[in-house]
Amino acid sequence: MHDVPTGLQLTVFDETFRNRPYEFFEILRRVDPVHLDTMLGRIALTRAADVAAVLKNRSLSVDHSNAGPDSIVQKFITAQDREAPRSMLVLDDPDHGRLRRLVSYAFNARAIDAMKPKVAAIADTLLDAIDGMESFDLVEAYAAPLPIIVIADMLGVDPADRGEFRRWSKGLANVFSPVRTPELLAGLKANSDELSAYFGRVIAERRAVPREDLISALISVQEDGDRLNDEEIVTMCNLLLLAGNLTTTDLIGNTVLALLTHSDQRAKLIARPELVVEAVEETLRRDPPVMQSLRIPTEDYFIGGVPVSAGSAITTFLMAAGQDPALHANPLAYDIERADKTHFAFGGGVHFCLGAPLARIEAQIAIARLFERLPGLSLAGKPIERNMSAAFNGVKELWVVPQPV
Repeated sequence: MHDVPTGLQLTVFDETFRNRPYEFFEILRRVDPVHLDTMLGRIALTRAADVAAVLKNRSLSVDHSNAGPDSIVQKFITAQDREAPRSMLVLDDPDHGRLRRLVSYAFNARAIDAMKPKVAAIADTLLDAIDGMESFDLVEAYAAPLPIIVIADMLGVDPADRGEFRRWSKGLANVFSPVRTPELLAGLKANSDELSAYFGRVIAERRAVPREDLISALISVQEDGDRLNDEEIVTMCNLLLLAGNLTTTDLIGNTVLALLTHSDQRAKLIARPELVVEAVEETLRRDPPVMQSLRIPTEDYFIGGVPVSAGSAITTFLMAAGQDPALHANPLAYDIERADKTHFAFGGGVHFCLGAPLARIEAQIAIARLFERLPGLSLAGKPIERNMSAAFNGVKELWVVPQPV
């Protein structure tokens, strides 16, 4: 009988969890699937059925103010956090619904579909820069810059500022960390302030002279006379940059890693490029870029027959749910032709990720172009280290060689 992992063991600060989280998920699902983590102050869920039920439940809150004093939310939240403008991620209806509706007018399927040729062109430009290299870090050279350039292009920001976007993204990667040192908080504030000031300037410019870009569209959207104010647009742009860039970088990196460590699956993809859609979905199921999601019951609640008190912080482990053997046979196998790839990588319910279509398009095009241009790609043999990020799941570096060594 294994000891039940708990507390910091269920965070990236634990080496096993950071590199082999499935080991702990398997123990929890079998021994304590509705786990009371008294050390951090949360309920940890690892079964697909429980995670699905929680994500779909409209009565559960994401508003941190509804969390109890002993919860992980209140234990680690700071005055700096409380004073920061709140995005859709931490708003309940009707505020969440209002923002989502207005943003959806601008961030719509037509706008995302129109990005497909641009994403392909950006991928090719990045691959041109790699051409001739004996080896390269796929994250730094390809997976990270691609989504930054895409979202910068959509927002209409100056291409010369993309380097700053990358710096701000990396500087805000640990915004969800439960270990909040003074150094971390100072770094988060500095990056957030710089990013918000930047978007504030661009919004002022677009109000004066609108362009064909997402920021201009966010300024112009209205519903029954309701519009987004400047703070709401800045907060949305920050969210697009942070959540959109980091998660898509990790999705691309995790998919390439899976294909390079499963030669049979890579061979299938190269023989049948249309399988790229399936390859990305299998990564979202098995190794998703977002590890977990939070919900807070505002009244006493039952999960899988277990009572949960109002104000509890419920951590739904999205990766664990996608790897649940009750949902998928041989769940740790990477099989791009798996018939059922049900996953929870984009959350669920009213908070299902608004950027999911864009993330899918970016990853599919990036992977397809990469293996079309470099079919002999292989790992360079360097150690692969996972990011120390509380919410985002990916690798720090992924060194590859264009041809087999």
